[in-house]
Amino acid sequence: MILGGVGPATVECSRAGCHEEATSAVHWRNPKLHDLDRVKTWTACGEHEGYLVEFLRSRDFPVAVTPAGETVERVGAAHGQEAR
Repeated sequence: MILGGVGPATVECSRAGCHEEATSAVHWRNPKLHDLDRVKTWTACGEHEGYLVEFLRSRDFPVAVTPAGETVERVGAAHGQEAR
């Protein structure tokens, strides 16, 4: 819970059980369910970035990776498009 508009100083990795600080943002969408402008974001530490990206790509979800805190407006405008 965020009190008084103050959030955590760091963002944790989205990998289950990991409490390390996130260094990247993994942006993705499920093209069977979401339009181009619907972007979901997971955060990743250095150790788990590759795991999360491969998990999504194995399901044919378009993926873009940015430094933590950066956002993207669309993911996969052309199938296979990615930031990194």
